[in-house]
Amino acid sequence: MWNAWSQRRLRAETVDRLLAAWLGAWALFDVPWWWRPPGHGGSGLAILAIAGLAVAQSLPFLWRRQRPAAVLAVTAAALAVKYGAHLNQWSASAAVLAAAYGLGAYGRQPARRAARLLAVMAVVAAVISLQAFRGSHSAAIACALLGTALVLGEVAASHRDVATSAARHAHEQDRAVLAREIHDVVAHQLSAIAVQAGAARFASADDPQVAVTAVAAIEQGARAGLAELNTLVRRLRQSGAADHHADPQPRLEDVGGLIERARESGLRAELLVDGEARPLTDAVELAGYRVVQESLTNAIRHAGGTAATVRLRYRADGIMIEVADDGPAELADAAVSPGGGAGLAGMGERARLLGGQLEAGRGQQGFVVRAFLPSAP
Repeated sequence: MWNAWSQRRLRAETVDRLLAAWLGAWALFDVPWWWRPPGHGGSGLAILAIAGLAVAQSLPFLWRRQRPAAVLAVTAAALAVKYGAHLNQWSASAAVLAAAYGLGAYGRQPARRAARLLAVMAVVAAVISLQAFRGSHSAAIACALLGTALVLGEVAASHRDVATSAARHAHEQDRAVLAREIHDVVAHQLSAIAVQAGAARFASADDPQVAVTAVAAIEQGARAGLAELNTLVRRLRQSGAADHHADPQPRLEDVGGLIERARESGLRAELLVDGEARPLTDAVELAGYRVVQESLTNAIRHAGGTAATVRLRYRADGIMIEVADDGPAELADAAVSPGGGAGLAGMGERARLLGGQLEAGRGQQGFVVRAFLPSAP
């Protein structure tokens, strides 16, 4: 129970309320209440005035994150009043230091720049006080504490900015990964379905059995695409790192299924494997599968239903993937032209993120995609 409580983080509003209550309770000890011994109590007006100062230097901390500059101004005014009235200044000084920290930690950019300037001024004032008041160091200590509080607030704000930037970057990376996955799945399945639907439409008049076979292939491809999309949706909804591995991801051993579906779409595809096939890391397996999938999708879409060869070369330092088709050269040029699609860009990003590389362009007869993925990215 203690470990669970120690690891529990309080909400920001709760922290502000506790801080305001603590500062208020401390300041109330300075009020000359009527029940104090003779000589220590005060008049009704004095009690109301000092109690009002206690409220003024503590209650604003409920809004220290929204209005840090105003909180510092109010607490500094309360300290100035207590100093001028020769009252106990300890609680007001603590409130000013807490407000100075809040100015650096929660202020916007103009307020943070002002906090930096105040910190420099406080350090200079501390040095001057040491030289001017050699017999007393109280003013120098006060200025040094003020500068320290401002600097600590700036450090806290900087750490928060770094954490926010890292979280935003991680979120953008996750979105980019999911975008590539969704593009690869949808583009591949829809391209195959479009080709098969066209074949079924042309063949239905002459050979109904061919149309039935094409429709069956369309149904199978749609079901496979739907299953992969459901997997991606589950990954999107899951938050724990362990849950991301709950659904099996496509691997290079599943490339045979891509070859079969490409053949059903009218592409004369074949798979060649050089070297001894071995399991690689999950990231490399998935990236290799997606490279083959996107390359076959481009071949179905651009190669005019000709032939494609997928070659997997297992090497000691990784795997080389080559997908070549013999489509028209002008279609190959269109595929690599600027704005030629997100598929090639996504494949290149996958390879670079794993420390590999990808090349795509016109080959001897058609379009060739070559990618190298290291076994230890």
